[in-house]
Amino acid sequence: MILYRGKIYDTSANDTLLASLRDDVDDTLLCKTVDREKLIGAIDTIASGIAGGKYDALIAEFDIDGLDAHVARAAQLLKAENTATLLKAQLPALYGQPGVKRYLMPAGVLFHIAAGNADVLPAYSVLTGLICGNVNVLKLPSQDNGITIKILSELISVMPELSDFIYVFDTPSSDLPSMLKMAEAADKIVVWGGEEAVAAVRRFAPPNVGIVEWGHKISFCYVGEDYMNYPDKLEGLACHIISTSQLLCSSCQRIYVNSDDAYAADRFCRDFLPFLQMARDEMPLRDIGAAAESSLRRYAAQIEEAIGGAEKRERVYAGNGCSLTAKDDPTLEISGFFGCCDVSALPLSGLFRVLRQKRGYLQTASIIADGATAAAAERIMARAGVVRITPPEQMSYAFIAEPHDGEAELSRYCRIISRYGEDEK
Repeated sequence: MILYRGKIYDTSANDTLLASLRDDVDDTLLCKTVDREKLIGAIDTIASGIAGGKYDALIAEFDIDGLDAHVARAAQLLKAENTATLLKAQLPALYGQPGVKRYLMPAGVLFHIAAGNADVLPAYSVLTGLICGNVNVLKLPSQDNGITIKILSELISVMPELSDFIYVFDTPSSDLPSMLKMAEAADKIVVWGGEEAVAAVRRFAPPNVGIVEWGHKISFCYVGEDYMNYPDKLEGLACHIISTSQLLCSSCQRIYVNSDDAYAADRFCRDFLPFLQMARDEMPLRDIGAAAESSLRRYAAQIEEAIGGAEKRERVYAGNGCSLTAKDDPTLEISGFFGCCDVSALPLSGLFRVLRQKRGYLQTASIIADGATAAAAERIMARAGVVRITPPEQMSYAFIAEPHDGEAELSRYCRIISRYGEDEK
């Protein structure tokens, strides 16, 4: 489906609509503006509807893991006061000087290319563009289940004048002519995804169009040798791993134990597996294909270990629908997903060097340790490039007005206009 100026079209209308896209978005950019206060009110109306159960039937149509928690958090984040806090926190404060007036304007037209690893990410990306007053063109991810157009259509129903600021296309990434037409209409391309997605955008993006990259990131947990003193935090970490299926940039992919003894990782695996199993029992893996993939990966590692050579590198501790793998190599890498996490021993003295190997990719870390160890680990993480440090159970929690990957996201969707030759007003 296509959402174009508030109307739904069949995908067969793709070429016809793209032919007029550039003129339509330019007309909107020249003649219309987003009333920010009214938009905040519209978002707040939807938040109240979510909290009051208005959208329960709609939300139930979509297969979203941890639905209740996501719904409750969305209702909180979309409140008017929290949107206002986001704007205050992320948009730059403009300090004038005699003879100079400075003010913010939208970047213009944003072409969003969203990843499909989070159900509401495409709609969220458009919403951040709208808050800054931009015209938004969105290419849906191939895995989109229809929720994006439903969300944006509901927003338009609350605030109809937004229809000219939202254009959603169900275009495959392989359709390069269509992708190029969307890119040529834009001032900036906002791309969410891994290195291949970003590289592809760089290849087809016109030279006068900026690129805002929100690439894949990697996250981890660091635990002290006294980790068993913190059972609540271990339980929280286990629930986080299982509930996110480790599919998010903020999901824990590796657990490091503060020790120079390689087999400290094995001890942690044995101690932590019951926590992980308890979380899995409470949240069974519903995707049969994912369960099969997880099992195959685990069994492949066990076979490698059995036939020799792997016993000193990887040891698998298997549960039912989850597993932990003790790895001698502490290199931070993506794990097996779906409740299968890697564990390595890594003393504080080696933490910085290991993390710096992934500079530019680091996102969230959590720490389970005594105060002195936690403080030392935090200093190292911050210097190495980590941008979020949270309690283990909140690694993927959306905090109010927080930066995105260490940057003020909204500031990248605006321009600062400087008007010289008159007194500042």
